[in-house]
Amino acid sequence: MAQQALFFCALLWLLLRPAQLLAAPCSIPAVSEYITSHSHPPQSSGTADRMAASLIAASQRTALPLYLLVAIAQQESSFNPRAVNRDSGDYGLFQVHYAFWRAHLARRSSRGLREIRRADLLSIDLNVRAAVLILSHDLRLSGGDAVSMLGRWSGRVGEAHKRYVEGVLEKGMGFLNGLRRRGISCR
Repeated sequence: MAQQALFFCALLWLLLRPAQLLAAPCSIPAVSEYITSHSHPPQSSGTADRMAASLIAASQRTALPLYLLVAIAQQESSFNPRAVNRDSGDYGLFQVHYAFWRAHLARRSSRGLREIRRADLLSIDLNVRAAVLILSHDLRLSGGDAVSMLGRWSGRVGEAHKRYVEGVLEKGMGFLNGLRRRGISCR
């Protein structure tokens, strides 16, 4: 029990202090290598590079730390940008819940804004942008509490919420530790 409490404290500290912990932007090759080694099914280096670039850009545009975005994508789809959960209606890398978010998401086209279709969420860049928009919204609704944000994101409560948060944070720590072992620090 004490070990689990210590684990949660360390993870919360990571969430609350990302700017102090991580010094510089992460390189695409470093993130891509992590994605390639942790994806199921295995992703090509080109696909992993596109995911890494999109995740890094999204983190730099928002208050969401890269390790958290990487961890959520790993938890949700094992880095499979074509993942579809027909039971829940979740799509893509971040498993965006189409039925709920469809009315709130739009895409620019030559004719102005148009509604996003399910298939659009299988695009890496669009899925990441939609997920970051939703996660940022959830973080605001949660008053900046990342654990609460993860609960909103996943829709889980109680023990299922706790397991989800633990899984995401464990993956985030795995990402950061893997980078540190290679002498890489990033924010």
